Amino acid sequence: MCRDQDDRWLARTLELARQGAGRVEPNPRVGAVIVKAGELVASGFHRNYGSLHAERAALSAAEPDLVRGATLYCNLEPCSHRSPRKKQPPCTEAIIAAGIGRVVIGHRDPNPAVRGEGIRALERAGITVDVRGEDADESPFLRENEVFNTVMALGRPFVHLKAAISLDGRLATTGGDSRWITDGEARTAAHRLRAESDAVLVGRGTVEADDPLLTVRLPAGEVQGSSPAPRPVVLDSLARISLESRLVRERGNELLLCLGPDAPERRRAALEARGVTVLEAEGVGGLDPASVLKCLGTAGIRSVFVEGGAQILTAFLRARLYDRLSLYFAPILLGRGREAVGDLSVATVVQALNFESVRWETIGRQQCFTGLRAGWQEEILGVLRESERERTKGGPQCSRD
Repeated sequence: MCRDQDDRWLARTLELARQGAGRVEPNPRVGAVIVKAGELVASGFHRNYGSLHAERAALSAAEPDLVRGATLYCNLEPCSHRSPRKKQPPCTEAIIAAGIGRVVIGHRDPNPAVRGEGIRALERAGITVDVRGEDADESPFLRENEVFNTVMALGRPFVHLKAAISLDGRLATTGGDSRWITDGEARTAAHRLRAESDAVLVGRGTVEADDPLLTVRLPAGEVQGSSPAPRPVVLDSLARISLESRLVRERGNELLLCLGPDAPERRRAALEARGVTVLEAEGVGGLDPASVLKCLGTAGIRSVFVEGGAQILTAFLRARLYDRLSLYFAPILLGRGREAVGDLSVATVVQALNFESVRWETIGRQQCFTGLRAGWQEEILGVLRESERERTKGGPQCSRD
């Protein structure tokens, strides 16, 4: 089959995969299409965590006689492993048993403990396997599961930085007033981004200034999905957050509080008595972003939406520990207000932080910029290539449950 046809059907797998957004996590979004003689035989997608994987869903919807010798398209490499914690059996077994003749995938599984095993299992059964989505400058297949790919390949939560700023790059006035730099439409868009993450992170200063709940607020009738509400995370090295703050009083059982090693034990105990989960991170004069992400990963957080002030945004940017940046530019000027970003140790333009997969969108009166960190895709691919060279030894573990 020609490359154009492959691209067409692979694109369809992404359309299907997106239908599982908000319901399949922590599994990846996956869609599958079965094609024979250029005609669609059946399709499927992973609908909910624990339900049929996309490949089996498509096979279940197809006439068995039409499947034999057909081509299966899937945006992610099929899994091939059994384990007690898996909700579904290996997809490769069903593909082989059905008599599929060729499999075309968007990209290999990024989990170094499993990636490549699905491909090898199919090839050992005599099935031709083509990987078609890893050679593009900006692969939509890698971007579709950016959280899954980051967690599996880089071993840390996916970090999405967000800020609402004036045209002259200010987060607030000199007196600290920031309500509201952007209009209601932009704030609603930001809440949709919140809803996509496992956690929303701010600093103690934001809690003191705004006393937020960090919940997701969407227009009436707009369903957030079946994913749990994002957990609030506060960076507070000395545990100075007020016990009377709304986060402690109303969301204490959900709150993740990152403290430093010098936080007073009595403050820690008082917070834990309110149900707060205390995480101890490292850092001098401020918590280290790498240590914070390690703590959050241990707590089961796979993606974090960072809405902190300039100090926190700058810390993650300086450490190069971010994956996506979203900026909402409001059509106002604040003059000598509070800058959104501090010193990034950029001496020349060549050293500037760059972005890929850039999009600009008009939302209300704002222009919204969003982009992935330059090098994010290559970093993921580098892990895939290295794992392919090493041919992971030992028993693989499937990254889809």
